[in-house]
Amino acid sequence: MTTDQKSPEVEKQEKILEIQSQQAKLKALQGDLEKLNAKIGRHEQLSSEDTQFISNLGWLSALSVSVAALVAGL
Repeated sequence: MTTDQKSPEVEKQEKILEIQSQQAKLKALQGDLEKLNAKIGRHEQLSSEDTQFISNLGWLSALSVSVAALVAGL
C-alpha cells in the first residue's frame, strides 16, 4: 500500500466523521428554520438575513441529499 492509499477502515471512519459534521450543520440550520417559521407564524417582519436564508433553502436541500448519499455509501 502506498502512502496515498487508505485502508477501507480509515476511509469508512472519515466518511462517518464527515456525516457527523454535516448532520450537526443540518441540525443548526433546522433550528434556524424553526425560528423563521415562528416569526412567520407571528406575522413579524422578516429581516434581510431571514430573506437570505429563505433564498438558500435549495442549497440546504442539496446538503441533506448529500448527507443521505454519504450514509447510503457506507
